[in-house]
Amino acid sequence: MTKEFGHKYATVRDATGQSFHIDAWGTGPFVICVGGKAFRFEDSDRFGPYLVSARGDVLDKQPSERSPFWRAHRIWARQGRRLEGEVCIWDEPKPTKVVKISGRRAFVVDYGEEDGETIVVEDEAARTAIIAKLIKEKP
Repeated sequence: MTKEFGHKYATVRDATGQSFHIDAWGTGPFVICVGGKAFRFEDSDRFGPYLVSARGDVLDKQPSERSPFWRAHRIWARQGRRLEGEVCIWDEPKPTKVVKISGRRAFVVDYGEEDGETIVVEDEAARTAIIAKLIKEKP
């Protein structure tokens, strides 16, 4: 059985030979910094992260779905949960680079990594070359 991140357990046997198992989930606290804000949280593979106060109390208000915390946490976990003390260390994923062709149409020039930003390359020569190539390939 592989031990999940944040899982602690013990099996205890009393004097009569009876045994019982104790499971606990969550490890931390950790601090992840993103968008100029620091988030203090505890984490486990089973229940995910939850924000805590400096005293370790679970906060009533957790981050919304659109909070930058979630992206940073996903990247940090995917990159192996590196730490420096209690501070999470993570690297920004390689961005996807696109060239705008027209309107909302874009052509991917360089595929990035999951959760990487999308960067629009402002290169008129590349745009012209891509459009010419697409016209040639058109059935």
